[in-house]
Amino acid sequence: MRAIWRRLRKLAYLREEHVWYERDLGRPGPGVELPGGLQLVRATAEQVELVAGFGQDVEQARERLAAGNDVWLVLEGEEPLFLCFTFRATAPVIAATDGRLELPAGTACLEDAITLPEARGRGIASAAWSTIGDELERAGLSTLVAKVETDNAASRRVAEKAGFTPVAVMQHERTGVRRRTAVHPLGGRLGEEIAARLS
Repeated sequence: MRAIWRRLRKLAYLREEHVWYERDLGRPGPGVELPGGLQLVRATAEQVELVAGFGQDVEQARERLAAGNDVWLVLEGEEPLFLCFTFRATAPVIAATDGRLELPAGTACLEDAITLPEARGRGIASAAWSTIGDELERAGLSTLVAKVETDNAASRRVAEKAGFTPVAVMQHERTGVRRRTAVHPLGGRLGEEIAARLS
């Protein structure tokens, strides 16, 4: 009942603030490496079922993969420790008018990054973000973006260690059907472009 009440309350009122981060893939990355014995993989259709261990919906992950997006896993042997997605054309952003943000050409968006509790403190997330950026640069992309809740200090450290820089602050508020989104660029072309697409 508590979970249902939280969902209903979120539908009635929502206020959130995120920092948008950018990594310019045309510049050398920080080269953060995964701890020994771990490997980052772009999940195959067979491996997508592993997202269930992170509390994620398997069918949704399959749909994302089929749409040309990426499901990334960090594995220790066969055991998954870290999960995230990268979106190539549009990204799920609740502050966007229809819940989807059309990305600038050459840009991917990293979303839904999760490290299992027992694997935290090993530097896995920052190494994964860094390596994913390198992989996407080799695939011909120019920019990788991510948004992090303003008060999530740990995830902001992950982003900055992985070579990301803040480009905008986004505030979103919804009361019933009324919505308000404000984006404040912090400098640079991408911050201005995100602001234009979301405001």
